[in-house]
Amino acid sequence: MYEVQAASLEFEYRSDWQVEQVEALANDPAGGVSLRVHDADGDVIAWLDTGIITDQVCMGMQEPVAYTEYDSQMMPDLESEQGTEQRFVYRSVAPAAGEALVTYAVVSTPPPSAEEAACGLFDFFTLTEASGGRFAGVVRADEGSDMTAHLEKASAFAGSGEYRDVRRMLVSLRNSD
Repeated sequence: MYEVQAASLEFEYRSDWQVEQVEALANDPAGGVSLRVHDADGDVIAWLDTGIITDQVCMGMQEPVAYTEYDSQMMPDLESEQGTEQRFVYRSVAPAAGEALVTYAVVSTPPPSAEEAACGLFDFFTLTEASGGRFAGVVRADEGSDMTAHLEKASAFAGSGEYRDVRRMLVSLRNSD
């Protein structure tokens, strides 16, 4: 169990993983905290940032994209002062040209429309009345692989033990008060 006292949050993680506090990325005047979760090999598998004020603006659909949700789960134990419902999601967005993006994250939004997906993945959740946070990670493409191989890797990752551990950690995020 890791307790984020400054944000009144807590989450569970594997005993052979490490949590590192880093300089906060918060832009909320009330402050925030930034953590990096490292796996047993020392690789960053997720980051948690609180005190983040976002204002995503999409300038219209640039090109068609394929949006895929591999997995999702509602998170009723993570409450937002803004009244949003939080959920875990593992998903990808693949533009017609370019590179696919594959992430797992806690979010406050339902699955995006085609136009919203074209703006990219918004991996943030609401928390306080003024700001929110990010508890997320990415599935990186193997060096030299094309988009098809990356998306196949993403699909296969959903059935792995590593994915189950990461998912369990993100879904365990909850208010500690």
